[in-house]
Amino acid sequence: MSFVVVGGGIYGLFIAYHLINEGADVTIIDQTEPGSWSRAAVGLLEYKALGINIINTFSYLMQFINMIRKNDATIKYIDKNWIFKYFSKLGRKIPENIINAIKIMNDHSRETYRRLAEEKNDFEYSEEPYYELTNNVENVIKKAKKDPLNPKFEVSELMGRYAIIFKDTAKLSTDLLINRLLRELERSKTRFIKAFVWDINEDSVYLNNGRIVKSDTIIVAAGYHSSILGVPIIPFKGFGIRIKSTIKFNYIASFDDLGIFILPFNNWLKISSRFDPDSSIDTKPLREIIKRIKRVISDFEIIDITIGYRPCAPDGLPIIDKINDKIFVATGGCRLGWTQAPGAAKLIVDLALGKIKQTSFNIKRFSNEFK
Repeated sequence: MSFVVVGGGIYGLFIAYHLINEGADVTIIDQTEPGSWSRAAVGLLEYKALGINIINTFSYLMQFINMIRKNDATIKYIDKNWIFKYFSKLGRKIPENIINAIKIMNDHSRETYRRLAEEKNDFEYSEEPYYELTNNVENVIKKAKKDPLNPKFEVSELMGRYAIIFKDTAKLSTDLLINRLLRELERSKTRFIKAFVWDINEDSVYLNNGRIVKSDTIIVAAGYHSSILGVPIIPFKGFGIRIKSTIKFNYIASFDDLGIFILPFNNWLKISSRFDPDSSIDTKPLREIIKRIKRVISDFEIIDITIGYRPCAPDGLPIIDKINDKIFVATGGCRLGWTQAPGAAKLIVDLALGKIKQTSFNIKRFSNEFK
C-alpha cells in the first residue's frame, strides 16, 4: 500500500516512521529540508501537562493581551475563520474523552522515545525534572492545579529564585532526533520530494514544479499549511537558538519574566522563545531574546538559529481525522507538538490503515452544529 505524507516536520517524520514499520511504501513531500522548522523546538517533553496548550480561556486571552502590551508577543497572521472558531470555543471545558485520549497519546509518545533511546540514545533523551522559575509562585501553582492531566510538582529554589519543579518531564535534542529519524527512513528507502504542494484532490498531490504525485492514501501533516484542507489552524512562530558557553547550566528551566526556555545538552545549550501568530521570517525579536539570554548566561557563542511555526487549533488541541476515504490530516500540536508527536502519528496511521474508526480529535468539533 502506498502512502504520501505531506509535511516533513516532526509529525510527518513520525507518521512515516510508523508506516514503514507497517511495511508501507512511503513518500514524504516538503517544501524545505525535512525537519527544518521542527528543529526550532527546545526539546522539552511534558507528558503530564496540557494547560500550556489551553489557549481558549479568558485568563489566557488576558495574559496574551498583556504580552502584546509589553512587546513580548506580536500578531502578524490573522485568519478570520480561526478567530471566529476561537471565540466560539472560548471558556469551553475540555470533554473527558479528549483528556483521556491525550493521556493515552502521551503515554505512547513516552514509550516510543524510551524505546528509541534504548536502541541507541543518539539524541540525548533523558527523563528529568523541569524548573519553572517565576516571580508569581501562587499563579503557577494555581494553573498547575487546574491542569486536566494533574502534573506532579513541588516548590523549590534555583539560582536564588523560586521555582516550581515539575516531574514526569523529559528532554531530547530536536536536532539529533530528526537526524535519527531521517536515517531510519532512508534505510527503509522512503522517498523524499522537495516541492511546494499547492493542491490535494482525491488521490493526487499537485506540486509547484508541475508534477502530480498519486497514492493510495494521503496523510497531510503540514503544520499550519494543513489549512489547505480547510482545517482551522494558524502558526505561532518561535525561535530556537543553540549556543556554546563556558558557563555551566545543568537544568531544564524556563524564566517566566524573560520568556525563555533553556535546555542543556552535551555540546550546546538549546534556547527557545516567543509565541507569535506570525508566518513571516521577521527576525527583529531576536535582538531582545539575545539580551534576555545574557541576563542568565553572560558569555556565549551562537551556533545557529532556527525558526519554527507551531500549528495551533482554536482550542489548542490536535486535529487528527479523516477527510475522506483517501485523505487524512494530523496537525495542531501547538506547544506540545514534540511531546505528542509519536502518539499522534500512531493514531493517524491506525486510522488510515483502518485499525480504528475514529479519534477523539475530529474536525467536526469546530462545526456550527457541534456542541
